[in-house]
Amino acid sequence: NQAKEQAGAQAADVYTPLDLSIGRAQLSWAQAVFAFVEVVRADTQSTGDTKLFYLQSITGLTIEQQVGQDLLALTQADYELAKESVLAIIEELMRQEIRPDLLAEFQRVARRPSLVLSEMQDRVVTNLAYQFIVPNVFLNDEATQQARADAVAAVASITRTISEGQRVIRAGDVVTELDIEMLEQLGLLQAETDWRDVASIFLSSLLSVVIVMLYWQQFQDRIPRNGRYLSAVVILILIFTAAARLMVSGPTYLIYWYPIATLSMLLSVLVGLRLSIIITIMIAAMVGFIAPNSLELTMYTAAGGLMSVLLLRDAQRVNAFFRAGLAAAVGYVTVTIMFQLPQSQEIIPVLQQVLYGVGNGVLSAALTLVGFFIVGSLFGVITILQLQELTRLDHPLLQELLRKAPGTYHHSIMVANLAEQAAERVKNVNSALVRVGAFYHDIGKMKRPPFYTENQEGVNPHDTLAPVSSAQIIISHVSEGLELARKYRLPLRIRDFLAEHHGDRLVKGFYLKALAQVDGDESRVDKSQFRYQGPRPRSRETGIVMLADSVEATSSALRPSTEKEIEKLVNS
Repeated sequence: NQAKEQAGAQAADVYTPLDLSIGRAQLSWAQAVFAFVEVVRADTQSTGDTKLFYLQSITGLTIEQQVGQDLLALTQADYELAKESVLAIIEELMRQEIRPDLLAEFQRVARRPSLVLSEMQDRVVTNLAYQFIVPNVFLNDEATQQARADAVAAVASITRTISEGQRVIRAGDVVTELDIEMLEQLGLLQAETDWRDVASIFLSSLLSVVIVMLYWQQFQDRIPRNGRYLSAVVILILIFTAAARLMVSGPTYLIYWYPIATLSMLLSVLVGLRLSIIITIMIAAMVGFIAPNSLELTMYTAAGGLMSVLLLRDAQRVNAFFRAGLAAAVGYVTVTIMFQLPQSQEIIPVLQQVLYGVGNGVLSAALTLVGFFIVGSLFGVITILQLQELTRLDHPLLQELLRKAPGTYHHSIMVANLAEQAAERVKNVNSALVRVGAFYHDIGKMKRPPFYTENQEGVNPHDTLAPVSSAQIIISHVSEGLELARKYRLPLRIRDFLAEHHGDRLVKGFYLKALAQVDGDESRVDKSQFRYQGPRPRSRETGIVMLADSVEATSSALRPSTEKEIEKLVNS
């Protein structure tokens, strides 16, 4: 069986033939993009910033600010040469077989600097061409499975019959792979489960959970006040505790692949650095307790987890996790060399252990990103990847807002910029979450754009309405925004910004107008009809957006011209 499995595993994958139509489609897309760029370049009515915005709004293409400025600044001759270079690279590379697993290598070729182009031209070419390079051959699952089946069938079967009572292997015999397979088939290599091992793992898991609960109760003001986070933390601890026990029971090398750094990074982002460090040390001690070479494995596990979490400074960027994974690898490798080098007579086993450590660091970073996706899906916890996706201005909901309520769209961008700057100056605030929340906080206004000042062009429909009707329309943008958020499946943390950015404040302008109509008699005006339903901001992030929204709206209305006037407006 092992020979058959090995033959099947070694059979080469079978891929589909080269699909040249994909290359033609990519080339046509690139030509269409450049046609649009030429229209923008020729636009004499728009400002440079507006043109840059148009370029950065091209769907499916990422144009950095500097590249966009280069596209607009190139002379016509230099632009034509850059365009032809991009098209030539696409045409040349897309004629070759590009498998999905080789895509990065081909894109790297597309980004090679040119010796004949200027710096500005080269920047345009290297930043655009690679984005049009895509796979044009794909794995043929059916043919691959058939090739593997043929390889397995070509291996002759070896049958050995064991009679009852027959001796399988003697003490002192050299054990071959065939002997091991035979013992496995007979069930003689199955490890028995010792109740003491189970009790040990249960108690260590229970201790970890108890510490988390006590910490949560003691320091709940420093971590998200949300039961979903607590559930995620407890389940992560149980999963990684069970994984440690399983990996210790496996081959000797397997425990060196234990991805403790994944748990450390997940906990750090979910509930903070301090609790992450505590749990990392506890899990490391548990690994040392249940495994041989306990001191080495304890230090190995602790070093990887602590190095990753202590160097995970900017958890709002994906590459920060890979840097943290590299730091974990450094920790793993250092401990490996400390313990293995003095004990080993040969260098090869030490190098193998070093490779395990490096691989573990990379694996931990990748598993962290996957873990965020799973945790976000199961527990409603917003993840870094979700924030990055929602920040893209070509998101369908933001594009719809731009088309239907351009004034509100501009207001939201301004609030996002203002709120993000404030968030970066406040401790324990997720500035990326603040920015995204500000982008979407007013999406409900696209239902009835003309009723909001920023979208009006001379005519104010409120002039013909009763104050209470006007107030109800203004208030409704919160519930209508939440309806849109559910439709587009925005994360719960983003929906909080929609619900909380006005709190339970009065729509004061229309309330005062209603009072004036009844000669100031408050008993004749139902205050609740002029009040937002809330709730008030329940996090620092939503509170910052609430303040930024008020400041931006007021400054747009009053248009302060001096620094003193701006300061007075903010303090009011």
